[in-house]
Amino acid sequence: MNRLRRLSITARITIGSLIVAALFGLVAVVIIRVGVSSILHNATVTLLSNDVAAPVESLPSKPTGPFDLPGGGQELAIVAEDGTILASTMPQALEDRIGRLIDQGREPQEVQVGDDHYVVLSRSVTTSSGVMHVVAARNDETTALILDRLTAALLAGAGVLILAFGAASWLLARAALRPVSRMREQADRIAGSTPEVAGLLTVGPAQDELSELATTLNDLILRLRASAERERQMVSDASHELRTPLAVLRGQLELAELDAGDPDALLSDVRASHATAIRLAALANNLLELSRIEAGPSSGRIDWRTLVDELTDAIDRARLLVSSDDEASGVSVDFEYDPRRRPDPEARVALSPTDFGRILDNLLANAIIAIRSCGDGRPEATVVASLSLSEGTDGVDSVVLTVRDSGPGMPEEFIPVALDRFTRADGARTGQSGGGLGLAIVGALAGAAGGRVRLANAEPHGLTVTVTLPLRRD
Repeated sequence: MNRLRRLSITARITIGSLIVAALFGLVAVVIIRVGVSSILHNATVTLLSNDVAAPVESLPSKPTGPFDLPGGGQELAIVAEDGTILASTMPQALEDRIGRLIDQGREPQEVQVGDDHYVVLSRSVTTSSGVMHVVAARNDETTALILDRLTAALLAGAGVLILAFGAASWLLARAALRPVSRMREQADRIAGSTPEVAGLLTVGPAQDELSELATTLNDLILRLRASAERERQMVSDASHELRTPLAVLRGQLELAELDAGDPDALLSDVRASHATAIRLAALANNLLELSRIEAGPSSGRIDWRTLVDELTDAIDRARLLVSSDDEASGVSVDFEYDPRRRPDPEARVALSPTDFGRILDNLLANAIIAIRSCGDGRPEATVVASLSLSEGTDGVDSVVLTVRDSGPGMPEEFIPVALDRFTRADGARTGQSGGGLGLAIVGALAGAAGGRVRLANAEPHGLTVTVTLPLRRD
Protein backbone atom coordinates (compact mmCIF):
# COMPACT_ATOMS: atom_id res chain seq x y z
CA MET A 1 0.00 0.00 0.00
CA ASN A 2 2.85 2.41 0.83
CA ARG A 3 4.49 1.67 -2.51
CA LEU A 4 1.21 2.37 -4.28
CA ARG A 5 0.91 5.72 -2.51
CA ARG A 6 4.33 6.72 -3.82
CA LEU A 7 3.14 6.33 -7.41
CA SER A 8 1.72 9.22 -9.40
CA ILE A 9 -2.01 9.71 -9.71
CA THR A 10 -1.83 8.71 -13.37
CA ALA A 11 -0.10 5.44 -12.48
CA ARG A 12 -2.59 4.71 -9.71
CA ILE A 13 -5.55 5.37 -11.99
CA THR A 14 -4.03 3.15 -14.68
CA ILE A 15 -3.30 0.31 -12.25
CA GLY A 16 -6.77 0.53 -10.76
CA SER A 17 -8.32 0.52 -14.22
CA LEU A 18 -6.27 -2.54 -15.21
CA ILE A 19 -7.36 -4.41 -12.08
CA VAL A 20 -11.02 -3.58 -12.66
CA ALA A 21 -10.77 -4.47 -16.37
CA ALA A 22 -9.03 -7.77 -15.53
CA LEU A 23 -11.76 -8.71 -13.07
CA PHE A 24 -14.49 -7.87 -15.56
CA GLY A 25 -12.60 -9.73 -18.31
CA LEU A 26 -12.24 -12.89 -16.22
CA VAL A 27 -15.91 -12.78 -15.24
CA ALA A 28 -16.88 -12.32 -18.90
CA VAL A 29 -14.68 -15.26 -20.00
CA VAL A 30 -16.21 -17.49 -17.33
CA ILE A 31 -19.76 -16.48 -18.28
CA ILE A 32 -19.11 -16.99 -22.00
CA ARG A 33 -17.46 -20.38 -21.38
CA VAL A 34 -20.35 -21.54 -19.21
CA GLY A 35 -22.85 -20.34 -21.81
CA VAL A 36 -21.09 -21.99 -24.74
CA SER A 37 -20.63 -25.18 -22.74
CA SER A 38 -24.35 -25.26 -22.04
CA ILE A 39 -25.15 -24.69 -25.72
CA LEU A 40 -22.78 -27.46 -26.84
CA HIS A 41 -24.16 -29.85 -24.25
CA ASN A 42 -27.71 -29.17 -25.39
CA ALA A 43 -26.62 -29.70 -28.99
CA THR A 44 -25.05 -33.04 -28.06
CA VAL A 45 -28.24 -34.11 -26.25
CA THR A 46 -30.27 -33.14 -29.31
CA LEU A 47 -28.00 -35.23 -31.56
CA LEU A 48 -28.31 -38.15 -29.16
CA SER A 49 -32.10 -37.84 -29.24
CA ASN A 50 -31.97 -37.92 -33.03
CA ASP A 51 -29.64 -40.94 -32.90
CA VAL A 52 -32.09 -43.00 -30.85
CA ALA A 53 -35.23 -41.79 -32.63
CA ALA A 54 -34.96 -44.10 -35.71
CA PRO A 55 -34.20 -47.35 -33.75
CA VAL A 56 -36.94 -46.59 -31.25
CA GLU A 57 -39.46 -46.26 -34.07
CA SER A 58 -38.34 -49.44 -35.89
CA LEU A 59 -38.00 -51.80 -32.91
CA PRO A 60 -41.75 -52.43 -32.32
CA SER A 61 -42.09 -53.75 -35.88
CA LYS A 62 -38.72 -55.58 -36.01
CA PRO A 63 -37.82 -56.66 -32.49
CA THR A 64 -35.62 -59.50 -33.76
CA GLY A 65 -33.83 -57.59 -36.41
CA PRO A 66 -32.17 -57.04 -38.65
CA PHE A 67 -30.96 -53.85 -36.99
CA ASP A 68 -29.63 -51.17 -39.31
CA LEU A 69 -27.32 -49.11 -37.13
CA PRO A 70 -25.80 -45.96 -38.65
CA GLY A 71 -22.06 -45.37 -38.67
CA GLY A 72 -20.05 -42.20 -38.95
CA GLY A 73 -19.29 -41.88 -35.29
CA GLN A 74 -22.83 -42.57 -34.12
CA GLU A 75 -22.35 -45.05 -31.28
CA LEU A 76 -25.53 -47.06 -30.70
CA ALA A 77 -26.46 -50.29 -29.00
CA ILE A 78 -29.68 -52.28 -28.97
CA VAL A 79 -30.08 -54.33 -25.80
CA ALA A 80 -32.58 -57.07 -25.11
CA GLU A 81 -34.63 -57.28 -21.94
CA ASP A 82 -32.16 -59.75 -20.40
CA GLY A 83 -29.21 -57.42 -21.05
CA THR A 84 -27.92 -59.13 -24.17
CA ILE A 85 -26.47 -56.71 -26.69
CA LEU A 86 -28.22 -57.49 -29.98
CA ALA A 87 -26.37 -54.89 -32.05
CA SER A 88 -23.75 -52.28 -31.22
CA THR A 89 -21.35 -49.77 -32.72
CA MET A 90 -20.10 -48.72 -29.29
CA PRO A 91 -16.53 -49.22 -28.12
CA GLN A 92 -15.89 -52.21 -25.91
CA ALA A 93 -15.40 -50.09 -22.80
CA LEU A 94 -18.94 -48.72 -23.05
CA GLU A 95 -20.40 -52.17 -23.88
CA ASP A 96 -18.95 -53.48 -20.65
CA ARG A 97 -20.98 -50.84 -18.76
CA ILE A 98 -24.17 -51.17 -20.76
CA GLY A 99 -26.20 -52.45 -17.82
CA ARG A 100 -25.31 -49.52 -15.62
CA LEU A 101 -25.98 -47.07 -18.45
CA ILE A 102 -29.50 -48.48 -18.86
CA ASP A 103 -30.14 -48.30 -15.11
CA GLN A 104 -29.27 -44.57 -15.01
CA GLY A 105 -32.66 -43.71 -16.54
CA ARG A 106 -33.86 -41.48 -19.36
CA GLU A 107 -31.77 -38.39 -18.53
CA PRO A 108 -28.47 -37.80 -20.39
CA GLN A 109 -25.50 -39.03 -18.40
CA GLU A 110 -21.82 -38.12 -18.61
CA VAL A 111 -19.48 -41.09 -18.45
CA GLN A 112 -15.70 -41.06 -18.16
CA VAL A 113 -14.00 -44.05 -19.76
CA GLY A 114 -10.24 -43.85 -19.54
CA ASP A 115 -9.23 -40.59 -21.18
CA ASP A 116 -12.49 -40.33 -23.10
CA HIS A 117 -15.58 -38.51 -22.01
CA TYR A 118 -18.99 -39.59 -23.31
CA VAL A 119 -22.54 -38.31 -23.09
CA VAL A 120 -24.97 -41.26 -23.00
CA LEU A 121 -28.74 -41.35 -23.58
CA SER A 122 -30.95 -44.41 -23.03
CA ARG A 123 -34.51 -45.13 -24.24
CA SER A 124 -36.72 -48.12 -23.47
CA VAL A 125 -39.11 -49.60 -26.07
CA THR A 126 -41.86 -52.15 -25.42
CA THR A 127 -41.97 -54.81 -28.17
CA SER A 128 -43.45 -58.22 -28.66
CA SER A 129 -40.16 -59.69 -27.45
CA GLY A 130 -40.31 -57.66 -24.21
CA VAL A 131 -38.80 -54.38 -23.12
CA MET A 132 -35.79 -53.51 -25.27
CA HIS A 133 -33.35 -50.65 -24.82
CA VAL A 134 -31.70 -48.31 -27.27
CA VAL A 135 -28.51 -46.71 -25.91
CA ALA A 136 -26.73 -43.88 -27.77
CA ALA A 137 -23.38 -42.29 -26.88
CA ARG A 138 -21.29 -39.47 -28.27
CA ASN A 139 -17.70 -38.68 -27.51
CA ASP A 140 -17.44 -35.24 -25.83
CA GLU A 141 -13.80 -34.73 -26.81
CA THR A 142 -14.73 -32.38 -29.62
CA THR A 143 -16.83 -30.26 -27.30
CA ALA A 144 -14.00 -30.06 -24.74
CA LEU A 145 -11.55 -29.12 -27.49
CA ILE A 146 -13.89 -26.40 -28.73
CA LEU A 147 -14.29 -25.06 -25.18
CA ASP A 148 -10.54 -25.07 -24.56
CA ARG A 149 -9.80 -23.25 -27.80
CA LEU A 150 -12.63 -20.81 -27.20
CA THR A 151 -11.36 -20.13 -23.66
CA ALA A 152 -7.83 -19.56 -24.95
CA ALA A 153 -9.14 -17.20 -27.62
CA LEU A 154 -11.28 -15.35 -25.07
CA LEU A 155 -8.37 -15.02 -22.64
CA ALA A 156 -6.11 -13.73 -25.40
CA GLY A 157 -8.75 -11.27 -26.54
CA ALA A 158 -9.46 -10.19 -22.97
CA GLY A 159 -5.74 -9.66 -22.41
CA VAL A 160 -5.51 -7.45 -25.49
CA LEU A 161 -8.60 -5.52 -24.45
CA ILE A 162 -7.26 -5.09 -20.91
CA LEU A 163 -3.96 -3.74 -22.20
CA ALA A 164 -5.80 -1.42 -24.59
CA PHE A 165 -8.06 -0.31 -21.74
CA GLY A 166 -5.03 0.34 -19.54
CA ALA A 167 -3.38 2.41 -22.28
CA ALA A 168 -6.61 4.35 -22.82
CA SER A 169 -6.91 4.92 -19.04
CA TRP A 170 -3.35 6.20 -18.91
CA LEU A 171 -3.96 8.60 -21.81
CA LEU A 172 -7.28 9.79 -20.37
CA ALA A 173 -5.74 10.27 -16.91
CA ARG A 174 -2.88 12.26 -18.40
CA ALA A 175 -5.34 14.38 -20.36
CA ALA A 176 -7.60 14.88 -17.34
CA LEU A 177 -4.69 15.83 -15.06
CA ARG A 178 -2.97 18.08 -17.59
CA PRO A 179 -4.95 21.14 -16.36
CA VAL A 180 -3.77 20.30 -12.83
CA SER A 181 -0.18 20.29 -14.03
CA ARG A 182 -0.71 23.64 -15.75
CA MET A 183 -2.33 24.96 -12.56
CA ARG A 184 0.69 23.80 -10.55
CA GLU A 185 3.09 25.46 -12.98
CA GLN A 186 1.07 28.64 -12.84
CA ALA A 187 1.05 28.49 -9.03
CA ASP A 188 4.85 28.12 -9.07
CA ARG A 189 5.12 31.21 -11.26
CA ILE A 190 2.79 33.14 -8.95
CA ALA A 191 4.79 32.05 -5.90
CA GLY A 192 8.04 33.12 -7.52
CA SER A 193 6.82 36.51 -8.73
CA THR A 194 6.51 39.77 -6.86
CA PRO A 195 3.14 40.84 -5.40
CA GLU A 196 2.95 43.65 -7.94
CA VAL A 197 2.98 41.33 -10.97
CA ALA A 198 1.53 38.14 -9.46
CA GLY A 199 -1.82 37.16 -10.91
CA LEU A 200 -4.36 34.49 -10.15
CA LEU A 201 -4.97 30.97 -11.37
CA THR A 202 -6.89 30.66 -14.61
CA VAL A 203 -10.45 29.41 -14.11
CA GLY A 204 -11.59 27.29 -17.04
CA PRO A 205 -14.95 27.79 -18.76
CA ALA A 206 -16.22 24.36 -17.68
CA GLN A 207 -18.09 24.20 -14.40
CA ASP A 208 -16.17 21.17 -13.16
CA GLU A 209 -14.07 20.18 -10.16
CA LEU A 210 -10.94 21.83 -11.59
CA SER A 211 -12.66 25.19 -12.02
CA GLU A 212 -14.00 24.91 -8.46
CA LEU A 213 -10.48 24.08 -7.24
CA ALA A 214 -9.03 27.06 -9.12
CA THR A 215 -11.72 29.34 -7.67
CA THR A 216 -11.05 28.09 -4.13
CA LEU A 217 -7.28 28.49 -4.55
CA ASN A 218 -7.77 32.00 -5.94
CA ASP A 219 -9.81 32.91 -2.86
CA LEU A 220 -7.05 31.46 -0.69
CA ILE A 221 -4.40 33.43 -2.61
CA LEU A 222 -6.37 36.65 -2.20
CA ARG A 223 -6.82 36.05 1.53
CA LEU A 224 -3.12 35.26 1.95
CA ARG A 225 -2.16 38.36 0.00
CA ALA A 226 -4.51 40.49 2.07
CA SER A 227 -3.08 38.99 5.25
CA ALA A 228 0.48 39.55 4.08
CA GLU A 229 -0.40 43.09 3.04
CA ARG A 230 -1.94 43.74 6.46
CA GLU A 231 1.17 42.41 8.14
CA ARG A 232 3.43 44.56 5.98
CA GLN A 233 1.24 47.57 6.60
CA MET A 234 1.16 46.90 10.34
CA VAL A 235 4.94 46.56 10.52
CA SER A 236 5.35 49.73 8.49
CA ASP A 237 2.79 51.68 10.52
CA ALA A 238 4.03 50.34 13.83
CA SER A 239 7.64 51.25 13.04
CA HIS A 240 6.48 54.71 12.03
CA GLU A 241 4.32 55.17 15.13
CA LEU A 242 6.91 53.78 17.53
CA ARG A 243 9.75 55.83 16.08
CA THR A 244 8.40 59.16 17.34
CA PRO A 245 7.68 58.22 20.99
CA LEU A 246 10.96 56.33 21.18
CA ALA A 247 12.82 59.40 19.93
CA VAL A 248 10.90 61.54 22.40
CA LEU A 249 11.69 59.12 25.23
CA ARG A 250 15.35 59.11 24.29
CA GLY A 251 15.42 62.90 24.25
CA GLN A 252 13.66 63.08 27.63
CA LEU A 253 16.15 60.67 29.16
CA GLU A 254 19.06 62.64 27.74
CA LEU A 255 17.52 65.80 29.12
CA ALA A 256 17.08 64.11 32.50
CA GLU A 257 20.77 63.25 32.44
CA LEU A 258 21.64 66.90 31.82
CA ASP A 259 19.31 68.01 34.63
CA ALA A 260 20.82 65.62 37.14
CA GLY A 261 21.84 68.56 39.38
CA ASP A 262 18.38 70.14 39.43
CA PRO A 263 15.93 67.94 41.41
CA ASP A 264 12.82 69.77 40.19
CA ALA A 265 13.82 69.61 36.54
CA LEU A 266 14.90 65.99 36.92
CA LEU A 267 11.53 65.06 38.44
CA SER A 268 9.73 66.78 35.56
CA ASP A 269 11.86 64.90 33.02
CA VAL A 270 11.21 61.58 34.76
CA ARG A 271 7.47 62.20 34.78
CA ALA A 272 7.50 63.10 31.11
CA SER A 273 9.51 59.97 30.33
CA HIS A 274 7.05 57.91 32.35
CA ALA A 275 4.11 59.32 30.37
CA THR A 276 5.89 58.53 27.11
CA ALA A 277 6.60 54.98 28.30
CA ILE A 278 2.93 54.54 29.18
CA ARG A 279 1.99 55.69 25.68
CA LEU A 280 4.44 53.19 24.18
CA ALA A 281 3.02 50.38 26.31
CA ALA A 282 -0.54 51.26 25.30
CA LEU A 283 0.47 51.34 21.64
CA ALA A 284 2.17 47.93 21.90
CA ASN A 285 -0.84 46.44 23.71
CA ASN A 286 -3.18 47.77 21.05
CA LEU A 287 -1.03 46.27 18.30
CA LEU A 288 -1.05 42.90 20.05
CA GLU A 289 -4.81 43.15 20.48
CA LEU A 290 -5.33 43.83 16.78
CA SER A 291 -3.12 40.86 15.89
CA ARG A 292 -5.16 38.61 18.20
CA ILE A 293 -8.46 39.75 16.69
CA GLU A 294 -7.28 39.26 13.12
CA ALA A 295 -5.81 35.84 13.92
CA GLY A 296 -9.29 34.31 14.06
CA PRO A 297 -12.92 34.80 15.08
CA SER A 298 -13.82 35.05 18.72
CA SER A 299 -14.99 31.86 20.41
CA GLY A 300 -16.93 33.77 23.07
CA ARG A 301 -20.72 34.05 23.37
CA ILE A 302 -22.49 36.71 25.39
CA ASP A 303 -26.21 37.02 26.19
CA TRP A 304 -28.36 40.13 26.67
CA ARG A 305 -28.04 40.25 30.45
CA THR A 306 -24.25 40.11 30.27
CA LEU A 307 -24.30 42.84 27.61
CA VAL A 308 -26.23 45.12 29.98
CA ASP A 309 -23.87 44.28 32.84
CA GLU A 310 -20.85 45.13 30.69
CA LEU A 311 -22.52 48.39 29.64
CA THR A 312 -23.07 49.51 33.24
CA ASP A 313 -19.53 48.47 34.20
CA ALA A 314 -18.08 50.44 31.28
CA ILE A 315 -20.14 53.49 32.29
CA ASP A 316 -18.72 53.23 35.82
CA ARG A 317 -15.18 53.05 34.44
CA ALA A 318 -15.84 56.07 32.22
CA ARG A 319 -17.24 58.06 35.14
CA LEU A 320 -14.18 57.18 37.20
CA LEU A 321 -12.00 58.40 34.33
CA VAL A 322 -13.92 61.68 34.19
CA SER A 323 -13.76 62.19 37.95
CA SER A 324 -10.00 61.68 38.03
CA ASP A 325 -9.37 64.13 35.18
CA ASP A 326 -9.65 67.80 36.07
CA GLU A 327 -9.92 68.79 32.41
CA ALA A 328 -12.97 66.52 31.94
CA SER A 329 -14.70 67.30 35.22
CA GLY A 330 -17.66 68.92 33.45
CA VAL A 331 -18.46 65.86 31.28
CA SER A 332 -21.45 63.71 32.25
CA VAL A 333 -21.56 60.06 31.24
CA ASP A 334 -24.87 58.17 31.15
CA PHE A 335 -26.51 55.16 29.53
CA GLU A 336 -29.90 54.14 28.20
CA TYR A 337 -31.63 50.83 27.55
CA ASP A 338 -35.15 49.49 27.66
CA PRO A 339 -35.33 46.75 30.34
CA ARG A 340 -38.66 45.50 28.93
CA ARG A 341 -37.27 44.66 25.50
CA ARG A 342 -35.20 41.54 25.64
CA PRO A 343 -34.21 39.09 22.91
CA ASP A 344 -34.69 35.34 22.90
CA PRO A 345 -32.85 33.90 25.96
CA GLU A 346 -31.00 31.55 23.60
CA ALA A 347 -29.69 34.42 21.45
CA ARG A 348 -26.03 35.31 21.80
CA VAL A 349 -23.56 37.82 20.40
CA ALA A 350 -20.36 36.22 19.08
CA LEU A 351 -18.08 38.15 21.43
CA SER A 352 -16.59 37.51 24.82
CA PRO A 353 -17.57 39.86 27.67
CA THR A 354 -14.03 41.22 27.70
CA ASP A 355 -14.18 42.10 23.99
CA PHE A 356 -17.55 43.82 24.34
CA GLY A 357 -16.19 45.78 27.29
CA ARG A 358 -13.19 46.77 25.18
CA ILE A 359 -15.53 48.16 22.49
CA LEU A 360 -17.35 50.22 25.12
CA ASP A 361 -14.14 51.47 26.78
CA ASN A 362 -12.62 52.60 23.48
CA LEU A 363 -15.75 54.41 22.31
CA LEU A 364 -16.40 56.09 25.67
CA ALA A 365 -12.74 57.11 26.07
CA ASN A 366 -12.68 58.58 22.55
CA ALA A 367 -15.86 60.54 23.28
CA ILE A 368 -14.48 61.91 26.57
CA ILE A 369 -11.18 62.89 24.94
CA ALA A 370 -13.07 64.61 22.10
CA ILE A 371 -15.17 66.69 24.52
CA ARG A 372 -12.16 67.50 26.69
CA SER A 373 -10.21 68.67 23.65
CA CYS A 374 -12.83 71.38 22.98
CA GLY A 375 -11.73 73.32 26.02
CA ASP A 376 -14.83 75.52 25.96
CA GLY A 377 -16.32 74.16 29.20
CA ARG A 378 -19.82 73.71 27.77
CA PRO A 379 -22.19 72.72 30.60
CA GLU A 380 -24.09 70.38 28.25
CA ALA A 381 -20.98 68.26 27.56
CA THR A 382 -22.35 64.73 27.67
CA VAL A 383 -21.57 61.19 26.58
CA VAL A 384 -24.49 58.79 26.31
CA ALA A 385 -24.23 55.08 25.56
CA SER A 386 -27.44 53.25 24.64
CA LEU A 387 -28.16 49.59 24.07
CA SER A 388 -31.17 48.45 22.02
CA LEU A 389 -32.51 45.67 19.82
CA SER A 390 -33.07 45.83 16.09
CA GLU A 391 -35.25 43.47 14.06
CA GLY A 392 -33.40 42.71 10.84
CA THR A 393 -35.22 42.54 7.51
CA ASP A 394 -33.67 39.12 6.86
CA GLY A 395 -35.03 37.69 10.09
CA VAL A 396 -31.75 38.11 11.99
CA ASP A 397 -32.12 40.26 15.11
CA SER A 398 -29.25 42.50 16.15
CA VAL A 399 -27.94 44.33 19.18
CA VAL A 400 -27.36 48.01 18.49
CA LEU A 401 -24.85 49.90 20.63
CA THR A 402 -24.89 53.68 20.16
CA VAL A 403 -22.40 56.10 21.73
CA ARG A 404 -23.21 59.80 21.30
CA ASP A 405 -21.16 62.73 22.48
CA SER A 406 -21.46 66.51 22.34
CA GLY A 407 -17.91 67.03 21.12
CA PRO A 408 -16.74 68.72 17.93
CA GLY A 409 -17.37 65.72 15.68
CA MET A 410 -15.12 64.57 12.85
CA PRO A 411 -14.23 66.06 9.49
CA GLU A 412 -16.53 64.49 6.91
CA GLU A 413 -13.62 63.45 4.71
CA PHE A 414 -12.06 61.54 7.61
CA ILE A 415 -15.10 59.41 8.51
CA PRO A 416 -14.62 56.84 5.67
CA VAL A 417 -11.09 56.03 6.95
CA ALA A 418 -11.72 56.47 10.68
CA LEU A 419 -11.62 52.70 11.31
CA ASP A 420 -8.24 52.23 9.62
CA ARG A 421 -5.13 51.72 11.72
CA PHE A 422 -3.03 54.66 12.80
CA THR A 423 -5.46 57.20 11.34
CA ARG A 424 -6.16 60.34 13.32
CA ALA A 425 -8.30 63.29 12.42
CA ASP A 426 -6.78 66.74 12.43
CA GLY A 427 -8.18 69.30 14.81
CA ALA A 428 -10.77 68.74 17.47
CA ARG A 429 -10.46 64.97 18.07
CA THR A 430 -6.68 64.62 18.20
CA GLY A 431 -6.03 65.55 21.80
CA GLN A 432 -4.03 62.94 23.69
CA SER A 433 -4.24 60.53 20.81
CA GLY A 434 -3.87 56.85 21.53
CA GLY A 435 -2.03 56.10 18.32
CA GLY A 436 -5.05 55.84 16.08
CA LEU A 437 -5.86 52.25 17.08
CA GLY A 438 -8.94 52.64 19.27
CA LEU A 439 -11.53 52.75 16.49
CA ALA A 440 -9.55 50.18 14.51
CA ILE A 441 -9.91 47.75 17.43
CA VAL A 442 -13.64 48.52 17.63
CA GLY A 443 -14.08 47.83 13.93
CA ALA A 444 -12.03 44.61 14.10
CA LEU A 445 -13.99 43.27 17.08
CA ALA A 446 -17.33 44.12 15.46
CA GLY A 447 -16.23 42.52 12.21
CA ALA A 448 -15.11 39.36 14.04
CA ALA A 449 -18.64 39.07 15.46
CA GLY A 450 -20.20 39.55 12.02
CA GLY A 451 -21.25 43.12 12.77
CA ARG A 452 -20.44 46.58 11.48
CA VAL A 453 -19.58 50.08 12.74
CA ARG A 454 -21.03 53.32 11.40
CA LEU A 455 -19.88 56.86 12.26
CA ALA A 456 -21.88 60.02 11.62
CA ASN A 457 -21.69 63.63 12.75
CA ALA A 458 -24.66 64.80 14.81
CA GLU A 459 -26.45 68.15 14.63
CA PRO A 460 -25.56 70.74 15.72
CA HIS A 461 -22.34 69.12 16.93
CA GLY A 462 -21.02 65.85 18.25
CA LEU A 463 -20.42 62.38 16.88
CA THR A 464 -22.60 59.26 16.88
CA VAL A 465 -20.98 55.84 16.65
CA THR A 466 -23.35 52.92 15.97
CA VAL A 467 -22.17 49.33 16.42
CA THR A 468 -24.52 46.64 15.12
CA LEU A 469 -23.89 43.07 16.30
CA PRO A 470 -26.04 40.17 15.00
CA LEU A 471 -27.65 37.76 17.46
CA ARG A 472 -26.98 34.07 16.91
CA ARG A 473 -28.75 30.99 18.22
CA ASP A 474 -26.07 28.37 17.60
